Amino acid sequence: MNQSHELSLVLAPDVDLNFVHVPAGEFLMGSDRASDASALDAELPQHILFLQAYFIGQSPVTVAQFEAFVQATGYRTSAEQIGHGYNLVDGQWSETKGAGWQSPHGAGSSVEQKGAHPVTLVSWYDALAFCKWATDISQHKIDLASEAEWEKAARGVDGRMYPWGNAEPTDSLCNFNLNVQDTTEVGRYSPQGDSPWGAMDMAGNVMEWTRSLWGVDIKSPEFTYPYTERILERENLQADDNVRRVVRGGAWDDDREGVRSAYRIPNPPISRNNLLGFRVCCSLPPSS
Repeated sequence: MNQSHELSLVLAPDVDLNFVHVPAGEFLMGSDRASDASALDAELPQHILFLQAYFIGQSPVTVAQFEAFVQATGYRTSAEQIGHGYNLVDGQWSETKGAGWQSPHGAGSSVEQKGAHPVTLVSWYDALAFCKWATDISQHKIDLASEAEWEKAARGVDGRMYPWGNAEPTDSLCNFNLNVQDTTEVGRYSPQGDSPWGAMDMAGNVMEWTRSLWGVDIKSPEFTYPYTERILERENLQADDNVRRVVRGGAWDDDREGVRSAYRIPNPPISRNNLLGFRVCCSLPPSS
């Protein structure tokens, strides 16, 4: 264990899970149409929110980190149990037999050379299972980030549109807009694309599960802003399976609007596809 503002967990030999520290304080959450013409109704109103200090994953969980979990537990993901996942192909979703975290593009594909890439084809349930295992082996409480924790970690306190500021995204700042057409290794766009706290890949590469609820209706969120409204309900891990969870950050296919730090969209918790991964959070300080 490192100093008070650092946290690193050993998952397996040569496989660590590193966190960055986000200090306690207020930040601007959501969007304001006066400063962001791309703001969506679900991002309104922009408001001030206070959060206690926490740690968040320096990057999305990688293939190597997820592999350590699977090897230790024998866990089978939702895609493996169901027998298929989904891939975005030429702008259309394709049900892909045999697609899973080890074979994102179906039978014959592999992540053998992608240990440092974000893991994909993982459902919300798979992400929770990883968190439980990380909690058990570390004695730290590891969770998916809430929407609020994710957003503060992504944009800092000043309401900036992107992790790096208000400048438009480019090919040197993030993996977006089909500029690579696949995931990239985490940290490829560091430090220039990092958040104010040093978190990597919070714009593009993969969308990231949060623990926060959206609601049943894909077009209209039941859990609206300000974030403090129904705060206990919106973080309910026991909600029905038909209630969608919020994903954040955009993915490698998203345009500039989709990688804004305030952008929020819903996914059913069973979703598993080649755009979707997750990042973990730790609300407890490291033990001395």
